[in-house]
Amino acid sequence: MNLKDYKDVEDFLIDNTFQAYCAESNEQCVRYWENYAMAHPDRQETMQRAKRLYHILAGHKKPMQQQLTSLKGRIAEEEQVRKDKLTIRWPRIFQVAAACTLIGFGYLWYTQRQGEPVQEERLMSTNIITYQTKKGEKKEFELLDGTRVVLNSDSRLEVEDAFNDVDRHVNLVGEAFFEVAKDKSKPFFLHTNDFDIRVLGTSFNVKSYPDELLSEALLVEGVIEMKSKGENENSIIVKPNQKVTIYRQAVEDKPKVDLGKKQTVKIALKEIAIQDVAEHKEEELTPDIAWKENRLALVDQDFASLKRILERWYDVDIELDGSKIQHYRFTATFSKESIEQVLNALQKVQPFKYERYGRKITIYEK
Repeated sequence: MNLKDYKDVEDFLIDNTFQAYCAESNEQCVRYWENYAMAHPDRQETMQRAKRLYHILAGHKKPMQQQLTSLKGRIAEEEQVRKDKLTIRWPRIFQVAAACTLIGFGYLWYTQRQGEPVQEERLMSTNIITYQTKKGEKKEFELLDGTRVVLNSDSRLEVEDAFNDVDRHVNLVGEAFFEVAKDKSKPFFLHTNDFDIRVLGTSFNVKSYPDELLSEALLVEGVIEMKSKGENENSIIVKPNQKVTIYRQAVEDKPKVDLGKKQTVKIALKEIAIQDVAEHKEEELTPDIAWKENRLALVDQDFASLKRILERWYDVDIELDGSKIQHYRFTATFSKESIEQVLNALQKVQPFKYERYGRKITIYEK
């Protein structure tokens, strides 16, 4: 296939040089595909999707080529089924998602459910009680109904003044862990900028920071219904040990969010993925919720997103000086280490240097 015909995610994924570009294992391939992206701005979005899907596949235990062969075969099967039957013509990315599900990771697109009764919804009252944390701070508290909340740093939880009268509505900006008190007569509704969650009694973690490219919800116990917001609302039933990730459109040009002001701007959603998370021993928390026990757990985290995590965790401002270090990836766990100790440990994994002046840290390529 000629490169000019590369239009879909799978076209890029099955190209060996694109795989090398994603893995950053060949400088020549990296330079080629970076130049290709600049020369074809209309395909940059598709390339980003393919790159993200590559890293999902790369995290699985099977060899990459075996997974891609399985994926390609699955796509061919779906194409044949579509020809043989009168079915809805789903976008080909859905077929890629189906193949990924078979190899152990759900990367799914959801459509609006039809023929199901719609739960009557209402907007939150403007009369609220606010719980808020600063960078480097966490809070643990209990709501009127007995629901336990752990609020991560740089986050805000708004609770209706009439909370627990007829129902229970809260709004989250940032990250929090909830152990919702069971009360079938008073459903619990959690609102964020990207999605709403309806529960009766359960434990789950939600992360929805306005300056990040994705929002996440991890269910620990019970069952929740999660409904995305945007032009096309999508509903998902989430089961224990499943994590739902909602990818947004790019937010680089989005103005900084003031946590002291009510935000009404909605970000258009691009993709929704659902992942089965391995169960951990009772004393060993899943990395996504280790933060509530003051453990900073990093799993294959790129420096660009780790930067935001460290800024919130240690109340510092970090600048990454250099395009290469943006893509450095780290897996590590920290608890009581200082920011200098964390950076010194990360230096043993990837080559970089840093300078600190008060709260300002600049990280350079080495």
